[in-house]
Order: sequence, then C-alpha cells, then structure tokens
Amino acid sequence: MKTQAPSTTRIVGLQEKFDQRNQMHTQAAIGGLGEKVKERWTRESIDPFRRIFYPELRAMNVPMRSWRKVADGPLNPNKIEVNDPKHMAKIIKGAALFLGADLAGICELNQAYVYSHTGLRIDFAKGVDGQEINLPHRYAVSLAVEMDYKRMRYAPGWIDNAEVGLGYLNAAKVAVSLAAYIRELGYPARAHFFINEWVQHVPIAEAAGLGELGRLGLLMSREFGPRQRLSTVTTDLPLAVDSPVDIGVVKFCEICGKCAQNCPSQAIPHGHKVMVRGVEKWQLDDEACQRFWCSNPKRWNDCARCVAVCPWNRPNVLHHRLAVKSNKHSHLARKFLLWLDDVIRGKRPRPVVKWLDYREGGRRAKSVLDLIRNQTKN
Repeated sequence: MKTQAPSTTRIVGLQEKFDQRNQMHTQAAIGGLGEKVKERWTRESIDPFRRIFYPELRAMNVPMRSWRKVADGPLNPNKIEVNDPKHMAKIIKGAALFLGADLAGICELNQAYVYSHTGLRIDFAKGVDGQEINLPHRYAVSLAVEMDYKRMRYAPGWIDNAEVGLGYLNAAKVAVSLAAYIRELGYPARAHFFINEWVQHVPIAEAAGLGELGRLGLLMSREFGPRQRLSTVTTDLPLAVDSPVDIGVVKFCEICGKCAQNCPSQAIPHGHKVMVRGVEKWQLDDEACQRFWCSNPKRWNDCARCVAVCPWNRPNVLHHRLAVKSNKHSHLARKFLLWLDDVIRGKRPRPVVKWLDYREGGRRAKSVLDLIRNQTKN
C-alpha cells in the first residue's frame, strides 16, 4: 500500500464528525437563520436554470433528484478478482475521465469526513433527517468537473449561478455512472453528490491529491484553481491510493487574501488559520455567506465572487501552468503572480455584468443563453 504524504492542511487534534443538519444551506431552509432568510431561500427562483438544477416545486424537472434512486444499487453477483489494486486504480480513474470527470484521485475513506447524521434540505422534506450515517466503505474516489472560466466572471449573477448548477449536475452524473460501473464489477459503491451526499468532498479531494484547501474554503487544484465542482464515490473495490500534494496553494493564500478583500459578505477571513474540529484552516463565516446569498433573490441565488477574483482562477494554458509550477518553489514567483493579477484585473476586479433582469416590465432583458453565446465570442 502506498504511504500517504502529509497534507498541507495540518491535523492538530481529534477530528470531529460534522452533523449535516448544521450545514448553513440546511439551516437557512429550516428557519435556523430566521424566517426572512427561510422565505427567500425556499421560495421558487425566478431563474429557470436554478429550477432545473435544484429541487423546488416540480421535482421531476430536476435530473439530480431522480439520480438519488440510482446512487446505490445491486451488485453483479459475478465479482471480478482484483490482484493488482494499482492497475485497478488506473482503470477506475480512466473510467471516471471517460464518463466526464476532468480530475480523479483515490484515497482511503477517513471516517471523520463522513457526516454523523443526515440533514440535507431534501432529507427534512422527506422526513429522514437526523438518521445516523453508517458508511463502512474503505476507499473514496474523488471527482472534479471544471466550471467555465468566462461564465464564472459574472459572479454574483444568473450566469455564474447557472454555471455552478451545471457543474453540480455534471459532477453528479459522473459519480452516479462510476458507482454503477463499480457495482457491475461486483463491489459495493455509492455516489455522493449535491443533494445526495454523506461525505465532505473537499477534505476527501485533498487527501486524494486533487489539490489543496485554500483560504476561500474550496479545493484549489493545479489545473483550475478553485473553479471546479466535486463529487465522490465510496467503495470497497481494492484500489491503490494517491497522496496529498503541495502545489504552493497555502503559501500563496498566505500572502494573497484577494478573495477576502472582494467577498461581498466579508465571510472569508483576512488573518491566519485557526483550529476547527481538529484541523488547522481558515475559518469562514458560513452564516454571513449564506445571508448574502439570500439578500437579493431578484439578482442572484448564490455567490462565487471569491472564485471569480482568485488569481489561480485562470484558463489552463501554458503560461498559467508555468506560473503555478513556479509558485510552489519561489516566494518571489508568488509575489510576481499576485502583482501581475493586480495589474491585469485590479485589486478589486469588477463582475462582467452585475445581474440579469428577469422581471416583467424591467429593462430590456436578454436570455441567459444569449449572454452565454455572446460571451463565448468575446
């Protein structure tokens, strides 16, 4: 078995499981942040894209909701024999890329990253919240799907909201398909994705070598920075595991802070890391973030401003790859990348557009699709 390299996110104490009922999305939906936030968070969105990506009034129009039924399933009784976990890991990662993932990695499943109890908004709606989660699988396959660079520049607004939803949809599709593939090999496998997750995707992705945990609380990959959505497949299929990586993210985040400077809710800390449930990391103000998401439902449903302004959020081209590679080894290179980003985009980059007006009688509105088409021509 491959020995795991140390993660750049230090474990400094006993890692405590997290109760899913305490997620801010859930708390907003059940009234934990007040009735005004609850009304705004649970009302039907004016954005048709949001209504097909997230469960609201017409569940059959939301593909991800129907995929909950096939996240787990029966096993092929003719189990294949795995004599070489390293070769099988290569097959599984290849299958993940074939099915639509942009990145894939494998780690042993740390039970600290399994939620203690169910508590998604949909669990409350179905009356299955608060159930203890038992997930005995040994391995986790972490999957990442890239989000479009140009569309994310609109944050916060309907275009980036739609792109995030599309990222969740594509990540879910890969996870459901890969889990089914593994079950056809004769081994148990469960897909974890938005509205059907029993695990915390970011620490699993970090353990699987997809990237590092950044100041903004998201996985930062070498290829896309924070611009990806994650899903996970847990399984007992024997697999060789990957190691955490040091690509210079933490060192860069320590001198940057651009996400914190540009966060509309000031939910991202400007200071140093602190210990959170046994882990040393930057502690976000999740409640402040959630309240901003619900602050103006006529103009946005969520916010990805931190992703849009991050200097690591650049197209995966040669000069970006060279910059990322040099950042790992050189403080001067990190300072140069930050300076160059300030010169090109400014210390406080402005959104491409602030919002799209869906309101009747409002200014002349363009469709989301028109804006996306026009954007790709620029």
